[in-house]
Amino acid sequence: EYDAGLDSFYWTKPRISKDAKLKKYLDDFSLYITSQGEIEGVFIEYAKYNFAAHNEEFEALFENMTSVGDGKYILQSKEEEKVAPLLRNMADRIGNETLEAIGNGLDLKEVARV
Repeated sequence: EYDAGLDSFYWTKPRISKDAKLKKYLDDFSLYITSQGEIEGVFIEYAKYNFAAHNEEFEALFENMTSVGDGKYILQSKEEEKVAPLLRNMADRIGNETLEAIGNGLDLKEVARV
């Protein structure tokens, strides 16, 4: 889901665990992390006009969204062929940045507790 008024992009499980908290420890992404250190979603603040503007490969993600009213947009399953590679690329990037942070001593369970 993309909120045009806030320029925020959410990509999460359909239902996030009650104990999941939004934490920022990566440069471009904030993650929803459970108390067990499991990642259940991603949030990008200033998604279209900052993140995508500086990472042009993700512009197509926002171009393929459908308005659902009130400045909200979603990705439709019919656009899956166009956006699936972009979401995989985003997931790979989040994974790589997370692994790098863990390699530098980050403990996701500790992040979730703070």
